[in-house]
Amino acid sequence: MGTDNHYNEFQSDSNVNDNTAYDTAPNLKAIISKKLAALDLSGYSAKMIMNRAEARSCSGCHQNSNDTEIAPNINWPKSQSFVHVDEQGTLSLALTEQFLPARAALLEDYWKKTVEKWRFSEVDFFSARNNFSGWYNPPNYPNHYAFAALKADGSITAWGNPDAGGIAPSGSGYTKIYSTGSAFAALKADGSITVWGDSGGTGAPSGDGYTKIYSTAAAFAALKADGSVTVWGDSRYGNTGAPDGSGYTKVYSTYGAFAALKADGSITVWGDSGHGGAGAPSGKGYTKIYSTGTAFAALKADGSIMAWGDSGGTGAPSGKGYTKIYSTESAFAVLKADGSIIAWGDSRYGGTGVPDGSGYIKIYSNRGSFAALKADGSIAAWGGSSGSGDTGAPSGKGYTKIYSTHSAFAVLKADGSIAAWGLGYGGTGAPSGNGYTKIYSNNHAFVALKADGSITAWGHSDWGGTGAPSGSGYTKIFSNEKAFTAVKADGSITAWGDSNFGGTIPTSITTSD
Repeated sequence: MGTDNHYNEFQSDSNVNDNTAYDTAPNLKAIISKKLAALDLSGYSAKMIMNRAEARSCSGCHQNSNDTEIAPNINWPKSQSFVHVDEQGTLSLALTEQFLPARAALLEDYWKKTVEKWRFSEVDFFSARNNFSGWYNPPNYPNHYAFAALKADGSITAWGNPDAGGIAPSGSGYTKIYSTGSAFAALKADGSITVWGDSGGTGAPSGDGYTKIYSTAAAFAALKADGSVTVWGDSRYGNTGAPDGSGYTKVYSTYGAFAALKADGSITVWGDSGHGGAGAPSGKGYTKIYSTGTAFAALKADGSIMAWGDSGGTGAPSGKGYTKIYSTESAFAVLKADGSIIAWGDSRYGGTGVPDGSGYIKIYSNRGSFAALKADGSIAAWGGSSGSGDTGAPSGKGYTKIYSTHSAFAVLKADGSIAAWGLGYGGTGAPSGNGYTKIYSNNHAFVALKADGSITAWGHSDWGGTGAPSGSGYTKIFSNEKAFTAVKADGSITAWGDSNFGGTIPTSITTSD
């Protein structure tokens, strides 16, 4: 097979004449035919042998080897436009040992050289809404009012509301940025912390050795390698009462309280008692904790659940076998292995009204409603009596992923077409056509990205639903409550939305290297 260069970066497609493709054997077909005759293999042809050789080499990654004849009445298996299997239908070594590892390395290098020219805070509005099974499940509360991003040298650029983190600290060497609703905290490689902004923007611990930072809406909690916890920020949101000692492995949060988990599965909580800061279960064996705005729900390895706090803190199902918990602002929904759903919490936020039956594979949520997806791509929604997406879900099948704003949903099909429903800010106005690959959101608008990096936005006109940049080449989009920032492969960035929330990038900020 040779080195990666012999694969012509795994995108070649042999167009040369068979007899000129091999400099050392200009009469290759004749040589093969003579050998076949000597072996008395009259049913084979030189072309069959060359087809098989081609399918197992460079061109074999591509369509010219797809379904080609390699022996009498035997064709190489079909695999759409790429040949990914051998004669027996198993994954080929060319794919598993050459093509995929090389592609992974290329992709990693690509992201390091492009999007990672700007490494934004760990959680933004889009990721909080769409990547953690509920708004309060991320490790950080996203900043509402400003953006902050790391440059390649570890220096920080920020813009947006200056009182809420829109003015960055000086210096370099920072590795990650975390947030509360109105402040940022940056971690250096030595584990030292710098903070700026409003709630949580002062009072950070001195010293080093911190490995990760978590947050509520207005307080931070930093974890050291030994599992000890230090907190700071607004006293109403968990800046006091952190446990002494060490051994904690992860910290979870609601709007105003923290819950820390130890390796043995025991839980310690602090913060606002009405937000889950009191009443945690005793005992051990808990593996993960989920949150609404005011309650926690902890899952054990056997699939049993314990909940505490306000909305969602009571009414958890008994029994075992639950696999994952999802949440709105004031209700939980849990999925069983058979794809059936149980919900509890405030009925106005999805605590009742779950669909019957089984076969659901994932649940999505916005502030007040849930939307569940089946393997066939059909959708069932329930929840908010205020019309935040509990009704109006599209019928039919073939939907692949659901995204949300504060009170609307948008769903993507395999062909890249989009349907939306919910309240007006994003629930209507979705683009027609297809070819969209991903949808991003803030609280009030959606943004859809195409494969060529072009952007279409809809939703509240002042808060990101209009004003998206024209052109193409954008690779990723970030958001806060009322603005978006789009990044190109060359490191250039464009923002739109409310200028008081970072919708305009100051001219003093260099947007590309």
